[in-house]
Amino acid sequence: MQLSSLVAKALMAGDFASCFASCFASIPSADVEPEPIVLREGKFERVSRTDGEERGTVAVAVLVVREVAATAEADAQACEKWVRAYGWEPVAENGSWRIVGLDTTAPAFKERDGSGRFVWAFDVLLTVVRSI
Repeated sequence: MQLSSLVAKALMAGDFASCFASCFASIPSADVEPEPIVLREGKFERVSRTDGEERGTVAVAVLVVREVAATAEADAQACEKWVRAYGWEPVAENGSWRIVGLDTTAPAFKERDGSGRFVWAFDVLLTVVRSI
């Protein structure tokens, strides 16, 4: 489905393009990418079905990995704010999927990874319609 690619496009339109040199579904080693933004797409949860389409939700977790705790927090907050304020209408479609609503959770400290980097995370909660 790759609705996470739409979230990545939104972040790339902001000041976060350098963090997407490569696409990561899990936190890479610090040797590979020292300060990535990682997107993890959840599964589609159907809410309703009508003729020709179904509506549901998909959560995309955004993990901001940084060497310095304050930078991780600030960048996660900036990413979340950007995603909330982004004009989704021009990029809301991806094949048979269309974003019709969006919400986010507040960024929060998640963990320190195996390299000692700080990981802050938030979820982008997408309401989507899929043509069937």
